[in-house]
Amino acid sequence: MTAKPTVHLDTTRCKAYGLCVNLLPEVFDTPPGSPVAVLLRDTVDADERADLEEAVRNCPAQALSIGEQP
Repeated sequence: MTAKPTVHLDTTRCKAYGLCVNLLPEVFDTPPGSPVAVLLRDTVDADERADLEEAVRNCPAQALSIGEQP
């Protein structure tokens, strides 16, 4: 069994730029009026990992990271 990638969002760094929402709208959201993005779920499926890695690389606030869950 492979580990599931987990999503970490540092809300102290997030500025709600929305790049993560554009890449993974099933995982991230920016509610109207919110100054930060929110996690809709904290793990991603294997087929979403490439998009998560792209979101982490491209986050202007460097508020995202990836972990592993057994």
